[in-house]
Amino acid sequence: MPHLDAERFGAFIAKPEARTLKQDALVAYSDGLINELKQADVIVLGLPMYNFGVPSALKAYFDHIARAGVTFKYTEKGPVGLLTGKKAYVFATRGGLYEGTPRDTQTTYVRDFLAFLGIADVQFVYAEGLAMGDANKAASLAKARESLHNLVPAIA
Repeated sequence: MPHLDAERFGAFIAKPEARTLKQDALVAYSDGLINELKQADVIVLGLPMYNFGVPSALKAYFDHIARAGVTFKYTEKGPVGLLTGKKAYVFATRGGLYEGTPRDTQTTYVRDFLAFLGIADVQFVYAEGLAMGDANKAASLAKARESLHNLVPAIA
C-alpha cells in the first residue's frame, strides 16, 4: 500500500477535469479501494500492534479511503460519514496486555476513524500477551477463539 504523499493528496483534491493522467491513475487506485468498501456489508481488519500504534500499511490504507466528498462530507455541523450500514470486525493481536489501558492507542483510533467514515458498528476481538510466555499465549488465543465462535451467529 503506497503511503500518502503530496502528489497523491494533490490528486485526491484536484478537480476531476483538471487532473493529469498520473493523477487520474492515483485517484483510480484509491477509488478501487473505496469501491470494495462500498460493496461490502462486513469489513474485517487484522490489527497487530507495532510499537504502540497501527501498522503503517493500515494507516496508508486509511489515508487512501478517507476522501472528502467520497467517504465523508463536511457539513455546517461537522463531518458526516458516507459509508453507513456496515459492520466491522477488528482482530487485534498484541505482544503485551493493552486492552482498556492508556497504552491501547489502537482501539479508540480505529473505532473513531471508522465512525468518521460512517461505520459505527465495530466489534473488537483481542489476542493479547502473545509475547508473555507460552501459557499466556495459549490462554489468550483460546479466549480469542471463543470470541470468534461467539461471533459466528452474528456474522451468519
